Amino acid sequence: MIRTAKPPKAALRAVHPEWPRADRPRETVCLLPGPVAIAPRVTAAFHEPLVYHRSEEFVPLFEGVRAKLSGLVGGKPVGMFIGSGTLANDAVAATLAADPARDNGLILTAGEFGDRLLRQANNWKLSPKVLTWNWGRAWQLDEVEAAMRVMPAGGWVWGAHHETSTGVLNDLPGLVRIARKYGHRVCVDCVSSLATVPVDLDGVYLATGASGKAIGSYAGVAFVFANPADLAHLETTRIPTYLDVAATVSTVGPRFTAPSPMIKALDVALDTLSTPERRAARYKQIAELGGYVRSRLRDAGYVPLAPDAVASPAIVTFAPPGEVSSAAFVSMCGAWGYQIAGQSGYLAERRLVQLAVMGHVTRADLEPLLDRLS
Repeated sequence: MIRTAKPPKAALRAVHPEWPRADRPRETVCLLPGPVAIAPRVTAAFHEPLVYHRSEEFVPLFEGVRAKLSGLVGGKPVGMFIGSGTLANDAVAATLAADPARDNGLILTAGEFGDRLLRQANNWKLSPKVLTWNWGRAWQLDEVEAAMRVMPAGGWVWGAHHETSTGVLNDLPGLVRIARKYGHRVCVDCVSSLATVPVDLDGVYLATGASGKAIGSYAGVAFVFANPADLAHLETTRIPTYLDVAATVSTVGPRFTAPSPMIKALDVALDTLSTPERRAARYKQIAELGGYVRSRLRDAGYVPLAPDAVASPAIVTFAPPGEVSSAAFVSMCGAWGYQIAGQSGYLAERRLVQLAVMGHVTRADLEPLLDRLS
């Protein structure tokens, strides 16, 4: 369960005596890592008339979205589920639990979402080895290689490419190289990296994503990328019907009810990433915005949790000044018209907050907040 902390009113009055009073803009600017700010064209698609999910109109739309998602990661097939990224990762855990090598695994944790993968694995009665690093550190691939070296061939490794809680972007290509060397399969949570940075899933066994992050659509559609041929060995009778990745990837159209507003919005959002040129432009935009936020925060005396060498361009995690709580800092930014992250229990307990540029935001949107924080 994600706990939300609420600040006392006295804390809000004393967050920082030199900060200007609230002068709320007309619209709140969303700088959350999900939900994200949605472009007007995506909102318009979401509000189009409903379409039956078995209709001749809907199935080609659904398959077109799958094709766009597959193109985004180098061609790997994808199955779509109605749910969050956590549901997609549960589908991965269910798939691993149906694998003959279910107990020959390794999980990498260095933040809340790596920890969540471990909890999900435990819920499915998997018994992986675990490598853990402090928050703010990236995977240490020399340690990963040492662990893989002693695992019997045919095992699996699972971690979060972009650890959302810390803002660290881990070395996925490096992990794939090591896994190939020792004959293991890579499973990876790409929920926050997909559409943030280039992601090539060649050599990856299972990968997950979601609609409500950097793709810029509404939350509620989860993705699992996998080649059907790689799943033929599974004992699928051990997999719950809804979480059957092999069946979902192999089915034309949705296996179960899929709400057309979510799929239509996702289709339009993916247009921004539909060609190599558009993808490159979007990645550049996120990198420039993230670099600007990071630079301005450093100039104001804030220290990002993730070192520059391993930092994601899309999220900056940092501590509020002095002893100010996460909730109080979030509320002050809210009074200025900005939604930022920090009320989730895993951030509040560590007195951390986050600014994210995954959604439909511009430098002009960011400047007033960063000016106030300077």
